[in-house]
Amino acid sequence: MAENMRFRYLDNIRSFVIILVIFMHSSVTYSGIGGWYYKEGLQENLNIIEMAIFGILQSFTQAWFMGILFFVSAFLASRSLNKRGTITFIKERLFRLGIPLLFYMLVIAPFIYFILLKKENITWSYLLNNYKDYLSSFTWVGSTGPLWFVEVLLLFCIIYALARPLFFKTGKARLNWLKTKSIVYIILLTGVIAFIIRLWFPIGSKILNLQFSFFSSYIMLFILGIITGEKNLFEYISDEKNIKWFKIVLFLGIPLWLIIMILGGALKGEMLIYGGLYWQSFAYAIWESFVAIGFSIGIISFFKKYIYADNEFTKLLAEKAFSIYVFHAPFLITISLLLKKWTIGPLIKSLAAASMTFIICLIFSIAIHKIKPVRILLK
Repeated sequence: MAENMRFRYLDNIRSFVIILVIFMHSSVTYSGIGGWYYKEGLQENLNIIEMAIFGILQSFTQAWFMGILFFVSAFLASRSLNKRGTITFIKERLFRLGIPLLFYMLVIAPFIYFILLKKENITWSYLLNNYKDYLSSFTWVGSTGPLWFVEVLLLFCIIYALARPLFFKTGKARLNWLKTKSIVYIILLTGVIAFIIRLWFPIGSKILNLQFSFFSSYIMLFILGIITGEKNLFEYISDEKNIKWFKIVLFLGIPLWLIIMILGGALKGEMLIYGGLYWQSFAYAIWESFVAIGFSIGIISFFKKYIYADNEFTKLLAEKAFSIYVFHAPFLITISLLLKKWTIGPLIKSLAAASMTFIICLIFSIAIHKIKPVRILLK
């Protein structure tokens, strides 16, 4: 099998996660749970069924979907660094990640703030004055939106490239972390660190749009991705036997979430899971790391065995996935505003808005990829 075909299922996972990002932000829009530019729904207006469905879908998805992107990105970064060398690798990362990040902060974010979400009359004077203040006040630094991931990934990649000689040397690969006992230890360590972080940075808090409450699993999965690439362990992770983690997390994760929510008072509005010296916060941190680590391992094996699709549509999605990710925010907000007067349940409305956003973003990405510089930058 050709080298570029060996990991086609990783492209499918990445495409799937980016589609989930759209559905997650649409869920926030209509549930009121979480943070997003535009929220139409209020959490207190949800009935118990809507609260439970939005809650489990958003909690479960949040726990793993960005973490696995860090894992896959780290694995691919290790291969790229081996091929390009430190300096060329950093330059390439700055180009492919840094330019889209700056474009989002300097163009897309102010477009959202000053045009899409502005209720007053928009004039050139208003736009110029507000944009000038936006730049001079350095508000743009924290206006990364969903591209916070790109910002953090760029930082992680640079640190990895510079620190690599200190930590990774050629030698026989060690498989210890792939043993069940080691994975359990990693889950517990990640959860404990998350619990400690949330004593100072509870869930929902942000600094320059970065939610440090979730960084424990992000950092851990990035490190595991690096080790996997450096030690050529990916075939061990994607082994069919690791599908057990996919099943374990699904069958245990959802009931455990319900137990924590019910006994911890979250369904009554007592959100002690967010952080602090409470058993609810500790239990939720352990649950999140269990889902983040276990499901990331399991879904890789699951996709390799069952969703190794390699056709024109999956190739199209893989090529356009990053563009969809970069541009989905203004499209989702626009569609949500256009659907504002549509009176229907939040679950259906969320699904409809997300589906329309995905289709429009895909069409838009196909169009802009016809421009060669854009295609090179966002592939």
